[in-house]
Amino acid sequence: MEPLSAEQLKWVAQRTLDRSFQKGESIYTPGDASEVVYLLLTGRVRLYGMVREQDLTFDVIRAGDVFGEASLTEQTQNEHAQALEASQVGMLELNTFWHLVRENATFNARVIRMLGERSRLARGRMIDIALKDSPARLAALILDLVQSEGVVTREGHYRVSTHYTHENLAKMIGLKRVAVTRAFGRLQESGYVQLRRRQIYVTDLAALKGLAAEN
Repeated sequence: MEPLSAEQLKWVAQRTLDRSFQKGESIYTPGDASEVVYLLLTGRVRLYGMVREQDLTFDVIRAGDVFGEASLTEQTQNEHAQALEASQVGMLELNTFWHLVRENATFNARVIRMLGERSRLARGRMIDIALKDSPARLAALILDLVQSEGVVTREGHYRVSTHYTHENLAKMIGLKRVAVTRAFGRLQESGYVQLRRRQIYVTDLAALKGLAAEN
């Protein structure tokens, strides 16, 4: 999912009310009035909810991402938003947001693609949770992370630029941490991925895609 460009981010940030959040601080919770749309300026934010009494991460928001889109159609938020690290968030009043959408066609198109991709990923995660075993779920998640923040290395491998703990990964795919540890070990033994300096490297993309497609 491609965030807003640096130029677009600067353009929108000039029109927001900014607020800083510390690591672990809540930005909003389900039931909060949805009166603004949020733009992450710096840091990382986790969107999550409770599914079958389990904490499940829906998405990890990076700088340049818009979130809190329930404001566009609902009167209250329907998820939790929590700062994963010190973060600066811009808040756009709804009237301002719609004005920006009308004023800048490029911003409009980028936001539509961003929100559409987030919806697609969320649906895919829920299907994976319902149908796939642990290694296939983890493989699908790693592929999503490669698509959203992957960097090609000199060896032609893919590196996930953010450090994710096994607990972080588990909360994204509805598993216990120990299950993710076992599944990641299996992927490593098979030569699909490596862990170097606490970052995930995909060393066999085709095989990982094949595993992710299994039910």
